[in-house]
Order: sequence, then C-alpha cells, then structure tokens
Amino acid sequence: MSPLSMANFKNLNPEQARAARHIEGPQLILAGAGSGKTTVITTRIAWLLHRGIAPTAIVAVTFTNKSAREMKQRLSRMLGKKALRGMVVSTFHSLGHRILKQHIETLGYRLPFSILSPEDLHNVMVDIYRELKLDISQIRDDGVLFKISLCKNSALSPHDFASQKMNLESTDLFCAIYERYHQSLKILNAVDFDDLILLPGKIFRQDPEILERYRHRWRFFMIDEYQDTNHSQYDFLNQMVCPRNNLCVVGDDDQSIYTWRGADINIILGFEKDYPNAQVVRLETNYRSTATILKAANQVIAHNSQRMAKTLRSVSGIGDKIKAIAAADEVREAALIAEQIRSLINGRRLEPGDIAILFRTNFQSRVFEQELRNRNIPHHVVGGYRFFDRREVRDMIAYLRVIANPHDELALSRIINRPRRGIGQGSLQKIMDYLLAQESESRPDLFSIMELIVHEPGLIPGLRKESISAIYEFSEFINEYRKRFSRANRLSVVLAQMISDLKFDLEFQRDGDNENTAKARMLNLGELVNMLAYLEDNWEENEPPDLFDFLARLSMQAQDNDEEHPRGRVQLLTLHLSKGLEYPVVFLSGIEEGLFPAPRTLEENGDLALAEERRLFYVGITRAKQLLYLSRAASRRKFGEHQIVEASRFWDELPQDCLEWIADETVEQNNNTRQNVLTDLLAAI
Repeated sequence: MSPLSMANFKNLNPEQARAARHIEGPQLILAGAGSGKTTVITTRIAWLLHRGIAPTAIVAVTFTNKSAREMKQRLSRMLGKKALRGMVVSTFHSLGHRILKQHIETLGYRLPFSILSPEDLHNVMVDIYRELKLDISQIRDDGVLFKISLCKNSALSPHDFASQKMNLESTDLFCAIYERYHQSLKILNAVDFDDLILLPGKIFRQDPEILERYRHRWRFFMIDEYQDTNHSQYDFLNQMVCPRNNLCVVGDDDQSIYTWRGADINIILGFEKDYPNAQVVRLETNYRSTATILKAANQVIAHNSQRMAKTLRSVSGIGDKIKAIAAADEVREAALIAEQIRSLINGRRLEPGDIAILFRTNFQSRVFEQELRNRNIPHHVVGGYRFFDRREVRDMIAYLRVIANPHDELALSRIINRPRRGIGQGSLQKIMDYLLAQESESRPDLFSIMELIVHEPGLIPGLRKESISAIYEFSEFINEYRKRFSRANRLSVVLAQMISDLKFDLEFQRDGDNENTAKARMLNLGELVNMLAYLEDNWEENEPPDLFDFLARLSMQAQDNDEEHPRGRVQLLTLHLSKGLEYPVVFLSGIEEGLFPAPRTLEENGDLALAEERRLFYVGITRAKQLLYLSRAASRRKFGEHQIVEASRFWDELPQDCLEWIADETVEQNNNTRQNVLTDLLAAI
C-alpha cells in the first residue's frame, strides 16, 4: 500500500474503511446524514486505482453537476489530475449525453442535436394543443409536460403509464399528445432532458454490439444518492453493469424525498434482492450534528416502517436543546425568528451565512423576507431568478443553438428579430404558414426556407422587400459564424466577437434599460464567454470541445437546481432544496397540519406520502449542526382571512425532553384575554 493510501484509510472509521476497501461485486453503502459519504467514495476510487484498475474503467455518477465538480476537485487534490485522466465523473444525464453524442444517429437523429429547455418544450406543446383543438391556456394546469416526464422516468409506455394514472378518455388523449410530442422533437432534431437517459437505454436494446463496447470499457460503477434513482436510470444503469455487477451504490432511504418527480424508494430497498451477494455497510457515525438533534431525527424517522434500520450517532457532544417556537400567526412566526437571528448574530457572534430558514413551500418565504428586511439582516432566497433565466442569456444560447443545429426552429424563431432587424411577427407568420402548408414528410426546415426566400423573392406572397433583405442579412450572419466556429482554435474568442457584432448593448437601450442595467446585461453575456473559455481550458477529452459540447454543458447546468449561495446572508430555501446542505443554525418553520405534511400528497397517496413527508422532516432536522429551531403558527392567513391551524402530527413524534419552548407573548396575551372574558362571564352567571 502506498503512503497516500495509508493516510487515507487512517482517517476513516471502521465502517467507512470497510466500504472503501470493497472492489469486486455489488455493494450497498447506507450512508446516514452527515456520515462522511463523499470521503468514502473518493477514498474507494483512490483504492481502486491503487489496486491497478485503470481510470478509464471507472464511472462515478452523482445527481448534480455541482456534486460531480466537487468530487473531481477532491480526487484531483488527493491523486493529481494525471491519475484521473479518462475517468468518468458525471451526472446520469451527462453520461447519457456522452453516449448519445456517439450513437444517436442509430435512432434516426442527426448530429448535432439540441437539448430543449422547459420554455422550448412549452412552445412545442402550444403547437400540439392547437393542432388537437385544445385550450392552450390549460397546458400548465393540465401538467402535461410533467406527466410526460414522469412517464419517461417510469420506463413505462405512454399507454401503460396513462392506464395506471388516468381514466380511459384521458389515456387516449395523453397517448395522442405524447406521440405528437415525440414527432415534434424528432422534426426539430432535438431531445428533452429525460431523453438523455431514455434514449441510451433504447440504443443498448437495439444494438447489443454498442452495449458490449461500453461494458468492456466501463467495468466499475459508483452511484451516489441511489435513493433518488428512477426506473429509467435504473434500467440504463443495469444494462451497463451486467454481467460483472461491479456496482457500488451509496444512499440513504431515509432521505428519499423525490417520489413526486419519479424517484422510487423501492429501488434502494430492493438492492439486496437484485444482487443477493451484495455487501451492505451502514455508516451511522454522524460528523455534523449534536446528539440532541440526532435524537430527534432518529425518533421521528423510526415512525416509518418501510426502511432499512439505522441509528445515527454523534461525535459532537450533547449540544443545546431544540428551540420550539409557537407563534400567533405567520407574521409573528417570522418576526420571532428574525429576532432570534438578530440575537444569534449579536450575541453568539455568528455570521448571517451560518443560518438557514427552511420551509415546505415557496410562498412561505415572503414574510421572512419582510421581517429580515425590516431588521436590515442580509438574506438570500435560494431558487430565485437564476442566471439561465435571464432573457439576454437565453437569446445568446438560442443563437448558438441555431449555429450548431439549423433544424432548431424554436431557437430560430426566438432570435430571428432579436436584436430587432425588421423581420416582424407578421413576416414570420407568413413564413410559418407556408411551412405548415407543405407535406410534413418532406417539408424543409425554417432556416432552409429563409435561404430559399433570398433567391426566390416571390416564393411567399406578401413579404416586403425590407423583410427579405433583413432575412438575407440574418442568414448570412448565421452562416458566417457557423464557419467561424467550425474553424476556430478558441471558440470563446469567436463568441466574444459575435456578441460584439450583434450590438446587444444598443438593443438593451431600445428596451428602455438605463446605462447601468444595460452594462449589467452585457456582463451576463460576457459570463457566457467566460464559461466557454473555462470549458476550453479544463476539457479532459482528447479532442477539443466544439460548440455542441458547450451547449450540452449549458443545458446540464441550466437544468440543475444547484446555484451559488452568496456568503454572508441568511439563506431562505425549501426543504427539498436544502438536501445535501448543512448550516450551524437551522430554523425549520411552518410545522402545521395542512402545510407540513402537505395535504395534497396525503390525499393522493396516503401512508406512502406521509412516509415521504416524514423523510422530508428528517432531512430538515439533519441539516442543523449546532442549533435547531422548530416553529409553528396558531393561525395562518389564507385568501385574505385568518384561519386556525393545528400543530403538525410531527410534533408528537419528537422527543419532548429535547424541546425548549419559546412562547409568543401575543399568544399568551390572547389566552389571558380569553380567560378574563370567561371569568367575567361566569361571574355574571
């Protein structure tokens, strides 16, 4: 064993060391919250390399790009970049994209293809609803795109999925919409995010030789957050893992909180059934939270019957009692929490960034923002307006998509008159009407028609000469930059020049932006150049990245829920977004019936939903390192009226000897008033 390997194992506890030394065959690492799973994963990879396994044979899969980056950075610090050359450390979706980039043509697509954003998919659905004479205003209410995503994640056919979830009439309609959706994406030579998992599995089933090639190359798999796996990912993974079954999965069934988006807890619960000779290691030593916090977490989660038993043990001492807050209403709840935060910052010398306020649903953040703002406490709402949501960023990405894939009509429609160049909505509609009148099997794409219009000005009646001239200049611009990107040694230099040539700064002024706002928006475009330059400087493949690689990377990042959390601010975020994070102080708010557990999930799925809500509560508790506050309101305003609310059933599941109550004086005053009224009434009688 090398000195490096000895040093690594010296820092592990016995269970961690046992998990990290495992090589051949299946292994399940049940990693409780705060149990140091990332250390185990990275040490195990180092051990595989130390035992002579080539880095090109190893695949490590995480669920977010941020986690993949952090794992690579850890491994680089431990082993050096050279030792990792050829190893795959990525998300499921990035892994699927890697395969599609090589083999998607076997499914009838062309290279390069586009990965459509949620906004693009909504526009696709608008056209489908119009074709089927459905009300387009109902697309979001119908949740049809979400249902299509669930269908793909379930690895069921549209008919089988709809048969389980809908009535007969809805089943037929869903299947018709699904088929048109698939056809529309194929015409656009595009895929959605779920296809990055579904289509590689389809390629493997259609072409066993391709599958065998990957089985020969990738022989050792490590999967993080296995409790969040859906059936499509499970099928994709199992095809590659067999027959060697050198599969190590890391997860915690007690933190499975994504059933609503397709994850199935039964996949991790059934691991030993799938792999009867699997080694199971439980990591129960918690390096994050105090013993008091863990006592509450253990007692709450023990109420779930369908779980793999484990009990977290702390190495951080007993710690303070859990503070429980009972407030008169949601405004008082927020005010009390804000006052506690101010006291913690002033009295305990904590930084605002050490503190998080967690809640079940997004709408709860408003009153916390208000009360923190009133006290000048810096704060940040996680999951707000993000970089990839900005209009100018979406515009520039659309330009790159058209240059990479001229069949991408959604992106082309977005930028054809952005910046404004005299191709109005009326001109675009005339072109689209002409396209729709063509035979669907042979109709040309939008960009080809635009090029044809220049040579045959009378092709589409009613188009003004000014519009035709603008179309010519636009198509020439796209073709010119297609050549530049294809020939460039540094794509980032070409992108910077394209941004300059487009003169978006003038467009922002035409939009009414002041000078500072226009500069800020130009800086956002500059950040795209920075991202491309970083990709070029840190690319690990043999061939340099092309525009298609950059667009794929942007799509992955835009889909992630990861975002940089500004330091020095109190963090406000939902419980779902808090998973994987930790804070010295956590306020877990709104623990009331009708809010947490969420009533809709209980109505639809009963005990299964309650178990998941309890796991969500467990996740919230285990985010706290030193101090945990739990809060509830006695009444909450709904649609403008105050309504009395009951305490959540989860309060009764907590160890009462761990709680220290902080009462709201307003509640006590109201109780005293009610008691005085009652006393006077009795005296009168």
